[in-house]
Amino acid sequence: MESPDRIHTLKRPAIERMMLIHKALQRGGFPNCSKLAAQLEVSSKTVSRDIDFMRDRMLLPIEYEASSHGYCYTREVESLPTIDISEGELLALSIARKALDHYKGTPFEQPLANALNKLSASLPDTITANLSELSETISFKQGRLSNLDESTLKLAIKAALEKRVLKFQYKKPNGSNPHSRTANPYHVTNYLGKWYLLAWDHKREAMRTFLLARASELELQTETFELPSDFSADDYLWSSFGIWSKSGEHAVAIRIRPGIVDYVSENIWHPTQKLEPQADGSLVIRFELGSLDEVAQWILSWGKQVEALEPPELRTLIRKQAQAVASLYS
Repeated sequence: MESPDRIHTLKRPAIERMMLIHKALQRGGFPNCSKLAAQLEVSSKTVSRDIDFMRDRMLLPIEYEASSHGYCYTREVESLPTIDISEGELLALSIARKALDHYKGTPFEQPLANALNKLSASLPDTITANLSELSETISFKQGRLSNLDESTLKLAIKAALEKRVLKFQYKKPNGSNPHSRTANPYHVTNYLGKWYLLAWDHKREAMRTFLLARASELELQTETFELPSDFSADDYLWSSFGIWSKSGEHAVAIRIRPGIVDYVSENIWHPTQKLEPQADGSLVIRFELGSLDEVAQWILSWGKQVEALEPPELRTLIRKQAQAVASLYS
């Protein structure tokens, strides 16, 4: 059976008790543990621990005045350092809370929710109420999640952090059986709800992007590696129109028909994009990409509204894919 003190502590977060103690100290009057305990409906020991925390951990100027039999601030203190939160910070926190909806049904849902709940519990009731209200006005709709167990992601991140060689079984799309891979894991990234590993493949002696949902039997090796000084995860990812590994350098030009110019121009499709409005109302958009496959799929998704202009190999790739699609309906 829990003590009354424990029950009250659960009902009133510690930070809220400290805020009330802070206000009492601001008013003066030299409050002591007994008086504060009666107001807060907790024990004198709990109040004493709170005051110790405020003085030793928050570095607040609290002293006990023996002649007045109570505590006081030795200088003016406007607010508690741990609960100052701006409107922008509150909005950011509420967005982070709502973003957790993306991980419902995954192994990460509960740990993430627990962490955010602990943070929210340390806020005063007024801020917590505003946080809940804000969260109800925000929602996220993101890409589909891949079927990934928590241990796979943890091992991949651990290998990248510790710079240790990683062995695993990997099954390619439409492949019959998985194959053994040995790689230096450089970086782990999430793209449209799916987790990927950017790694140097030992056998192929080249960078590869692995979808972690297709990896199994991960084994950390004792062998370590040095991250190349010229490797940048941002640069590597920016070279792609999506997530595919870099295969070259391509200057891409695409013509957008007038009917969808507004929609295309109001989005940032790639960090290198340049928009060139045309006299006829169309738009030429240019990219510097490391591969062509994903941008070809994007162009095909628009049908006749979008035309690839450069490079010639992109036009050839799209023509072959369009002919293959057309043959299904001939």
